[in-house]
Amino acid sequence: MKLTTKAEGLSKKLAQHAKVIQQKSSTFTSDAVLLSADGTTLQLTSTDLTTYLVNAEPAEVTEAGRALVPFKFLKDIVSALSGELMIEGDDKKLQISSGKAHYDLACYQMDTFPSIPEIKEGREYQFSLNEYSSAIDRVLPCVEHNEKRRLEFQGILLEQTKDYFRFVATDSRRLGYVQFDFKREPLRAIVPTKVFESFKPAGDVHCVITEDECLFSSGDTQIISLLIGAEFPNYNDIVPREWEYTVNVKKSELLDALRRVGAVVFGGTDVITLSFKEGRLTVQGTAQDQGNASDELGYEGEAGGLSVSFFGTKLLDGISSVGTENAELHMNSAVHPVVIKDQGKEDFLYLVMPHKQME
Repeated sequence: MKLTTKAEGLSKKLAQHAKVIQQKSSTFTSDAVLLSADGTTLQLTSTDLTTYLVNAEPAEVTEAGRALVPFKFLKDIVSALSGELMIEGDDKKLQISSGKAHYDLACYQMDTFPSIPEIKEGREYQFSLNEYSSAIDRVLPCVEHNEKRRLEFQGILLEQTKDYFRFVATDSRRLGYVQFDFKREPLRAIVPTKVFESFKPAGDVHCVITEDECLFSSGDTQIISLLIGAEFPNYNDIVPREWEYTVNVKKSELLDALRRVGAVVFGGTDVITLSFKEGRLTVQGTAQDQGNASDELGYEGEAGGLSVSFFGTKLLDGISSVGTENAELHMNSAVHPVVIKDQGKEDFLYLVMPHKQME
């Protein structure tokens, strides 16, 4: 193997493998990345036996070859370099050099790395880069990241009904979904969070779902993963069908107010209260005995003098996900779920439980 490539680009591609390479196994080398150089690309492959990630970086390859190398050492070396770097050697030992810096890197045995499974048939979907990226960015904050909590909450549900397709996520304290008008036969599949954290498309996204696996691909990047074998709850049961109050608030103004009040409460109590009265919205927060903060802005609609408290970071995530100039808030009381939507649209929903209900 002998090639030259750019350190900055290779460093970014290696970083995408970090979520996949995070477990140890006695049956194979799980802290390794497989390098395959040929033609004009350096391909990188990693796996933890449940997820397989493949991506590539442009390279000038003068001698094709493959090598299985320790991921952390390679990542740390490449991130310390800049500009052009050279990689050469064989499947036993690699030399990496850039400028006057030089590294020798011992390789693992190639036969310890498993083969990548093939997915040939399944339910297929196609998304533009903007459709996919926007959907994942909006629902990913709702995923449960505590591995000790319910398994079905540690991924994103891909749900197809006869009327729509949705990306759905919840951590039981909030819920988010993005909807597309795909009309197909019903399907439900829970895809692990690390798939969406690791897969970084550069163009249109092709998705294939089978009974127990999924594949996402875009250009020279693809990720294959086992699905989460658990039952996602019937989340529609917790979304109120009728609303007592609906208000519209300018997104940018509410975000600014939340961040200003958050300077006091984020990292502490994290509790922020929204109080609606006669067209004025007061945003308040208290840091126990250390201080308090408030801000004020306008709103349109009827809220009946309602005051609702939230965990501020969860409210901030919801407002940040709104895709229109105004955020549309639907409320019934201080203890019932509050729903945030794009103004005048139905393809995005963010439901957050009030703080009083989560105490």
